[in-house]
This record gives sequence, C-alpha cells and structure tokens, in this order.
Amino acid sequence: MAPDVQAQQPGPNIGPGMQQAQDQAKNDPIEMAVKTCEKLLMGISDPTFRPYAMKAIASLKIGLGMAKQQQPQSGGMTPPPQGAGAGGPPPVPTPPIPGQMPV
Repeated sequence: MAPDVQAQQPGPNIGPGMQQAQDQAKNDPIEMAVKTCEKLLMGISDPTFRPYAMKAIASLKIGLGMAKQQQPQSGGMTPPPQGAGAGGPPPVPTPPIPGQMPV
C-alpha cells in the first residue's frame, strides 16, 4: 500500500475528532442528533431563517426531554403506569356528533 494511502487509514492513534465521535456514540443517540441539528441550524446566518431554526431546535429539545422521561431512570425509580386508571387527568369530553343522543 502506498505511504500516503496508509497514512489515511485509521490506526490506534486516531485523531481528536474521531475520538470525540466515538465518545459521543456511547451517549444517547437522540441527544447526539439534537446537538448535531442544533449546531447545523445555528450555523446558518440568514436573519429570516433564524426564527424557524430556533423553533425547530426548541421542538427537538422538547422531544429529547419527552424521550428521556420514557427511559428508565437510574436510582431504582420506575416510570408511572400507562393506560386507563393510571392516575392521569380524566379524558376531555367532546361535543356530540350530530344525530347522536347525549349520554
């Protein structure tokens, strides 16, 4: 193999960027995706696009928070039970459909 090609092959002494990527891969993939999207969107300097980027980042962070709530927590805590009778708020009544008798 040519020396210049061999120099491009990853070896035991990988660069700091590769090490950072490997360290991040051990983290939560959702969190890594949110951080990556945030970096990409914040790199766009168009003032017209900025509010849309901020809204997208906020939505992604909310999704990340929701996903973290669904994951089992350390410390022996268990997530609340899901389904009927789980202690959540009662369902909101909807208006009757035309032709339907009220209950």
